Amino acid sequence: MDEAATPTMIVYGAVWCPDVRMTRAFLDRHTIAYDYRDIDRDAGVMDELLALRGKAWVVPTLVLPDGTILDNPSRRELKKRLGV
Repeated sequence: MDEAATPTMIVYGAVWCPDVRMTRAFLDRHTIAYDYRDIDRDAGVMDELLALRGKAWVVPTLVLPDGTILDNPSRRELKKRLGV
């Protein structure tokens, strides 16, 4: 399978959120690939998040390659879900 076809985790977030910064630092530290989508800076991303989670959205919201959605996961949950 080529890299373009490899499913990638999506991280919805915002630069002002400390939990987003923690999650991204964790993923970067463990060299886990993800597509970061900023709800404030990227056109249409807030609409994507609202369509995905409705009015009860939170950041960070992660969509794993298998479609599992994690809302503001703890480091412990990330370790368990991602096997690190």
